[in-house]
Amino acid sequence: MLEIFNKVLIIAAHPDDEILGVGGTIPLLVEMKKTVDVLIFTDGSSTQYFNNKNILEDKFGEAQQANKLLGSNLLPRLDFPDMRLDTVAHVDKNIALGKIISEGEYDTVIVQDNTDINKDHKELFESTIVACRTYPGQKVKSLLTYYVNSSTEWGNLLQKNPFNPNVFIDISSTIESKLKSMEKYKTELRTYPHPRSLEGIRNSAKYFGNMVGIEYAEPFKLIFNK
Repeated sequence: MLEIFNKVLIIAAHPDDEILGVGGTIPLLVEMKKTVDVLIFTDGSSTQYFNNKNILEDKFGEAQQANKLLGSNLLPRLDFPDMRLDTVAHVDKNIALGKIISEGEYDTVIVQDNTDINKDHKELFESTIVACRTYPGQKVKSLLTYYVNSSTEWGNLLQKNPFNPNVFIDISSTIESKLKSMEKYKTELRTYPHPRSLEGIRNSAKYFGNMVGIEYAEPFKLIFNK
């Protein structure tokens, strides 16, 4: 399926979401000479580390290192409030995303799923749907959602509608690159058996790979493909 993508935007509510969900697929796209841009939508730290600008800069620095390792382009971060996207008017998020998607002329957008337990992920999904809706001149042809360790699995357990992937990308050749890039996120990485540990991430990729008869995979839900 990756062959039909040309210019890809990966949207992440927080720093590290993009690696957890798409970190094995990114280098595959880069190897195919596709353009891969990553947008981190929130400041990533204002709620967890109130009024600590050093942490904010550290996290974005980690994001730069992680994406550089994979070959993706990290766009300037937006300053929407971390863990409080529900306090921002829906239309303001729509406008911000719509502007980036339109000006970037992306044909493929990948975002977090609305089944996640994290409310920022839900909010971002809803605004992405609006920004990618069909209208004359819309460049987006494919919209997919991705799985985020420590958020999607809890959504599956606690919410009515689970994440049901219908696209599996074989990342057996890039799993080590994914893990190395995640190592750059020192502020986000946890120790095993946390799902955001390196072993937890490997186990997750192995689980989804085994579902479709391969060693390691990243799961996606295809929302539409035109």
